[in-house]
Amino acid sequence: MNYASVVRVLSLLMLIVACAAVLGAAIAAFAGETAQVTAFGATALGIAVAAASVVLLTPQPKRKARASDGLAVVILWWLMVPFATAMPFVFGVANSSVVTAILEAASCLTTTGDTMIRVTGAEWPVSLIYWRGALHILGAFAALVMAAGVFAAINLGGPGVHRTVLFTLPDSSFFDAMPRIVGPVALMLGVSIASIFVILLTLGVEPGRALGDAISVITTGLVHPDALTRAAGSIGVSVTLGVGLCLGALGLAFWLPFRQRSWAAIIQDPEIMIFGFFVLVFAGAAVLAGLAAGDSLGWSISTLSTSGIPLTSPEVASRIPLTVYVMPCLIGGSALAAAGGIKLARVVVLAQRAGQEFQQLGYRRSIVSFRFRDRELDERSVIGVWVYFVAYVLAVFVFIIGFSFTGHGFDDSIRLSIGGLTSSGGLIAGTAEKMGPGSEILLIIAMLLGRLEILALLPALSLSFWRG
Repeated sequence: MNYASVVRVLSLLMLIVACAAVLGAAIAAFAGETAQVTAFGATALGIAVAAASVVLLTPQPKRKARASDGLAVVILWWLMVPFATAMPFVFGVANSSVVTAILEAASCLTTTGDTMIRVTGAEWPVSLIYWRGALHILGAFAALVMAAGVFAAINLGGPGVHRTVLFTLPDSSFFDAMPRIVGPVALMLGVSIASIFVILLTLGVEPGRALGDAISVITTGLVHPDALTRAAGSIGVSVTLGVGLCLGALGLAFWLPFRQRSWAAIIQDPEIMIFGFFVLVFAGAAVLAGLAAGDSLGWSISTLSTSGIPLTSPEVASRIPLTVYVMPCLIGGSALAAAGGIKLARVVVLAQRAGQEFQQLGYRRSIVSFRFRDRELDERSVIGVWVYFVAYVLAVFVFIIGFSFTGHGFDDSIRLSIGGLTSSGGLIAGTAEKMGPGSEILLIIAMLLGRLEILALLPALSLSFWRG
């Protein structure tokens, strides 16, 4: 392990978090929210002093960083940031629990979005809504860079489902390749959020609400604390949010060919095609459950993107049977997006491989090739997807049992388990009132494990990984 590289990169990333907290303090001061000025100021100062000290005191690395060093940065960042960013949620709202504040920060960072803090008698402070949005953006940005860079390099959880033209393993230090990913990801998030924001303003949505909803759909999260209980509004607003959710759920799978104006690649991309297919399938299931066609389509897009933000009436989600509701959450969005779930790419690989197995039942001596995005895959590559799938299912059952032991019923245990692992805030909604410290800690672990895509955390359990 190249500790010098890991520590320095991690400290630089934490300085970005400190800058976001400084802006939060400025917003709190402008809004006259005294408690939050102190909270944001202390957060920014604490992170900045610690991170800057590490950067100044750590010597320049003498060895080249490897992909495993990038994975170490990713794991440590996701474990540290929820603790570092929780302080503003302790002050200024009706919350005296540090664990709840950490859960709130983890929910925003993982773009799960559902709030565990209930504000009675007054609205949320403006600075805290900003902080929720900032954490959504930081979390989505980290998830995209992690998928397109670190996961692509180590190839965990599937045969190249994270590979893009943005990343090539460099001969020099591993981190030298990251700026080539950071730029396009920042551009994608910035342009997408700005576009949805401008359209919503044109449609008459209040600026604060428009910005929060734009961030919500592109990061597939829930920025506003009341996002699950408030209707989208007009048809134009619903359509705009629906398009934003599609963009957020597909991420780089759509953005990269769009940037290159490769229209054929957009239409023929397997993840985009399967996303459209599942949208129609789950919309049909919602129709069978008694929903109107428009409500069904909106619910399908919102849930498959693992956001849950209502595109029509907020009551629509409560009319969907739980067994139907969890399926799109488990599938999720693109492997190169901020959406959670098993990921569309892996579903494509499993479906194609299963089809080949059925084909070979009739022609046992036949030889069939297996390709994904113009790359021929061998049997060992497909086994990687099966291992990931089994690990994911096992994690779901383990967390269901865990939540059952903390006093939750079977339905709530399913909601919390799958909702946490898939970053689906809409699935978790309504369970906050029944949660104690044990449930909150378990949910934090589920959220972080789901964002790390389960298998990425396994190397960290080995001492040899940290010893290099």
